[in-house]
Amino acid sequence: MDKRIMAVLILSIIFLAAAFIGGDPPSARGFYYVIWLAFIWLLWKRRALLETWFQSQTLPDFFLFVGLGLIMVIIEETIAGIAVHLLSVKSPTELPVLVAQYYANNLLLLPGFIIAWYILLKRYEYSRTEVFTLVGLFGLFSEKIYIHVLTIPIMGIALLLPTMFTYIGIILPSVLSLPAQDARRHRNVIRYFTGLVFPIIMSMPFVFIHTLLTNSGWLDPTILTR
Repeated sequence: MDKRIMAVLILSIIFLAAAFIGGDPPSARGFYYVIWLAFIWLLWKRRALLETWFQSQTLPDFFLFVGLGLIMVIIEETIAGIAVHLLSVKSPTELPVLVAQYYANNLLLLPGFIIAWYILLKRYEYSRTEVFTLVGLFGLFSEKIYIHVLTIPIMGIALLLPTMFTYIGIILPSVLSLPAQDARRHRNVIRYFTGLVFPIIMSMPFVFIHTLLTNSGWLDPTILTR
């Protein structure tokens, strides 16, 4: 990774941790980025070993790719749910209930982009840098960071890189699990446009189901914005 990007990422994480813990009420939300992205950094440092191990598994590559993505969603949401509510719960026994609601929401909202990238990587040739950049941009769209940039610029700008790397982390093991494909390489503009739009399209059926369950009272999406 470019050292300048790494420096800005670290400064952003430090700022977010301080801003949230110093808020009213104080929140450990910022430490979610510290823990999650440190975990992703450790995976990245061991990527060669992980790649070899993942690709030696006998599961069909679709199930391995999507399954790894869903496991990462569960790990990420566990960290997020605990960090966001750690300082506000009256009893530690409340945390598993709150974390379960994070699972219920995001295990419906996030599979679409994981499936989309499995299809894209089977059909088209993308470098890992391209995949990670496009996934990061999807993360900014999914988390509506552009709204924060417009309404609270200092927080919105600080959230840009941590949000991008959060989504990169979710897809990282899945990408490592997929061997190099004999895929077509279209012009950059076509590949980039497809890489941006197709994950959004694939997410729509999941968002529709999520909306139906929300309107029926089965899900509470407001927990994700508290």
